Amino acid sequence: MPTDVAKAIAKYRRKTLFVRLNKLLREKQEAHDSLTLRIRASEQAKVDFFEAKLRDLLDQQNLYADLRHQYMAYALALDKSQRTMRFMVDWIREHQILRDRFERRNLDASILDAIDQLVIYRTADA
Repeated sequence: MPTDVAKAIAKYRRKTLFVRLNKLLREKQEAHDSLTLRIRASEQAKVDFFEAKLRDLLDQQNLYADLRHQYMAYALALDKSQRTMRFMVDWIREHQILRDRFERRNLDASILDAIDQLVIYRTADA
């Protein structure tokens, strides 16, 4: 095969590589997007369930709507610290820091205790 023909064939293959792989790439992207959407939906369902439980607890406490976001922030921070901190000693220290920080905002300690009862699932004996 002459050199010019080999170069032309290589050039043609380089140009058409995307055309041939486009369908394959789209299928992979659609599968990835579908998986991502399923994971997002699952995680959002967990968040919604958590917030619904917390809303029910705050409804029982007869809180003003202006204060709810502070208690929600405490509960979400507490939940996140349990999920992200590996060692119990770190988590206990973080809980003490969070509790102190939110009590200094003049939040009711009895409501914070109720949130602790609802949210805390990591214990030293578990």
